[in-house]
Amino acid sequence: MGEKLTNAPVYFTIAQVRHNPILSIQDYLADIQECMRREGYPDYKRVPNVQIVLPQVASGETSQVSTPVAQQIERYLFSTLDGTRGFIVEPGAFSLQTTQYETYEAFSEEFFKGLRIIHEVVKLDYTERVGIRYLDAVVPPTEKAIAEYLVPGALGISSVLPDSVQVTQSFSETDILTTAGTLIARAIIRNGPLGFPIDLQPLGLNVAERFSKIQGVHAILDTDAFHLGREKFDAGALQSRLQALHDVIGTAFWATVTDRAKEAWC
Repeated sequence: MGEKLTNAPVYFTIAQVRHNPILSIQDYLADIQECMRREGYPDYKRVPNVQIVLPQVASGETSQVSTPVAQQIERYLFSTLDGTRGFIVEPGAFSLQTTQYETYEAFSEEFFKGLRIIHEVVKLDYTERVGIRYLDAVVPPTEKAIAEYLVPGALGISSVLPDSVQVTQSFSETDILTTAGTLIARAIIRNGPLGFPIDLQPLGLNVAERFSKIQGVHAILDTDAFHLGREKFDAGALQSRLQALHDVIGTAFWATVTDRAKEAWC
């Protein structure tokens, strides 16, 4: 997934670093916005997000039902004019999302350009998670050809069912611990329009037309790799970690698709 494919199947990519909370992030927005604007991200939006948090029972206390608490987290989106790339700034996280992915080298260069801006403005102290996630659309020319594009392990039992049975959705997930971090590889086969996982929605971005028009039987390969661990902020170390995570994703991705799929994309 490091080389540029002629008909690349990737339709959404996001990379994120979670760092020490900056509760006064609003005080820095003017400086961040000006730097982002100069780097080609002039579109600005405030995107509030409500999260449901389950309070933890303190050690030694009698176990009881916890009441969920709604917590609003402010997110700030800085996007390109064409709506294909955008930085997401939160009090405790920084992300780059795109619907126009070309190569890992170009994507990571943009990501660390934005992260440097944040660090220069707010002076980050530490990071505790770094990750990258890809969504790829596998669209065969005919409904029956999906089995020609994915290896049997990604097809679920749909590969052994009779032709008279119509599969509306199939889901498989594999979690792997690697030297680079944790890898979660999911394969979702659907019949209908191309969509996004419920926990991952593009904020303010435009999906490429060739993907938004997908209708019918297709597969979504959702590949997520991340490293956990609190470390002093070090951009060089983060670049090495993200590269290693990308390499793990690439190995998993190419192991999930067949030679037929590779030929269709190259």
